[in-house]
Amino acid sequence: MLPLRELQARFLRSIATTPERSDGHGFDPALLELVEGRGRLGSTDRLGVYTEMYWARLLDVLRDDFPRVAAVLGADRFTALAGAYLERHPSTDPSVRWVGANFADFLAEWGPVDDLPFLADLARLEWTRLAVFDAADAAPLRLETLRAIPPSEWPRLSFHPVSALRVVRCAWPVHELWVADDPKAAATTVRPAATVLRVWREAFAVYQTPVDAVEHVALRQLLAGAPFGVMCDRLEAVLPPPAVAREAGALILRWVEDQILALPLAPSRRGRAR
Repeated sequence: MLPLRELQARFLRSIATTPERSDGHGFDPALLELVEGRGRLGSTDRLGVYTEMYWARLLDVLRDDFPRVAAVLGADRFTALAGAYLERHPSTDPSVRWVGANFADFLAEWGPVDDLPFLADLARLEWTRLAVFDAADAAPLRLETLRAIPPSEWPRLSFHPVSALRVVRCAWPVHELWVADDPKAAATTVRPAATVLRVWREAFAVYQTPVDAVEHVALRQLLAGAPFGVMCDRLEAVLPPPAVAREAGALILRWVEDQILALPLAPSRRGRAR
């Protein structure tokens, strides 16, 4: 009798074979000897049932995690593409949460979807939404707390983002496909356009919005942990100097409203860049 751990490992290797190749010849002989046939189903048939169920479950996970990609491709094409992905990137984590971790990169390199060049960006957005949904909770910064900070402290004050915030850079405006009633129809009219998306969560709802160059610069400083004064310095590259403080303050207020800022850090020693 095989040790339990070895038996489990062999069982997983056997059922993780794609259905098209699970004709029985690929099953571990030692494993086949341990599986009893019942009724019309021999040991090979019974292992084949597990293989089909395992495979179908992973396809369901990918379909649930990338619903807009699935809608654009259609059922048959998505199933074929997902199968090719799973052959190249078999699941290695005990949790199905990570099955699609390489899906966007796979789509970017997969020749058969060259007619849908935006597909990798769409998958990247959908994966980011999952990460944001799963991110740890954090107490958001409140407006009353912000108002209590003396103006003299602002240049050295560092804010930090909540965990449920991501910035996604895309070559296509894929957020339009996400909100479309018919993503497949919308895909026929989408045109390339460099797009930066802010993705965040409020309670159990995930949102995304395109940001302009000003907010993009500010978000980069926020995510880097730069103090407010340094953020203002960086904004001078995209704004006239007289408008910097006003626009930076407006962004902070917007982020507070969207609940993407956690409580501010202690004043930074870096100060305002000169």
